Amino acid sequence: MNTNFNIWEGVYTSFHDASDLACGKGFGGDIYRQRSLNAAKECLQALQENKSIPSFHKQRSNILPSVVAMILSQTGGNLSILDFGGGLGIGYMTLIESLATNKENLSYTIMEVAEVCAIGQELFPEEDVQYTDSFPTNDSFSLIHSASALQYVENWKDILKRFAEYKSEYILLSDVFAGNNPSFVTLQNYYDSKIRHWFLNFDELIETLRAVGYELVMKSYVSSRRNGVEDILPMDNFPEEYRLTQTLHLLLKRIK
Repeated sequence: MNTNFNIWEGVYTSFHDASDLACGKGFGGDIYRQRSLNAAKECLQALQENKSIPSFHKQRSNILPSVVAMILSQTGGNLSILDFGGGLGIGYMTLIESLATNKENLSYTIMEVAEVCAIGQELFPEEDVQYTDSFPTNDSFSLIHSASALQYVENWKDILKRFAEYKSEYILLSDVFAGNNPSFVTLQNYYDSKIRHWFLNFDELIETLRAVGYELVMKSYVSSRRNGVEDILPMDNFPEEYRLTQTLHLLLKRIK
């Protein structure tokens, strides 16, 4: 599969090694902000009109409703979710579209950078979604959810440790860039930006999660479209050992 545009370029051992070539505002820039806002408004409109949210928008969070339904069947009652890197709430809207229970029983907190929090708080009433730019303190959560965010965090192992401190029964990691490849950093081309991006070794990721008290109970492959290509990540420009075919949905359960 050949493309005229490479989404990712370069192989580096760390964020530091890739820092000289990283550039642009990336997800803090006007292009990302406007595209995200347009997508969020499109999803909100679909909900308001009782229409299906476009599958392209919800593909990263499409198993979240099933996981939440499973948790509710086990526990009943109220449900609290921390969505790390949840952007402008498409994960939340995907859940609301499918959830059979009353949303008043749902507490949903999105952790994001301050700029995204400011926009998100304008989109949603506070009783629907709470935004924070730091890990909440003195809170407990039924589920920690993170979709397509871990790859942009330099110290991703520290983030998993912070997740584990909440002692939630489950952690759901969606659209995870992990496989048989060695862990490495690359640069993601995003308009005029180059953003540092992890591709993780699957066994290293699972061992890190086990070390903080969580074991894998479900793995599935993400079906998606990137750069107009279905399912297969366009990585022909990488040596074969660094290529990843698809991203993953991973459900982890706390080890008793």
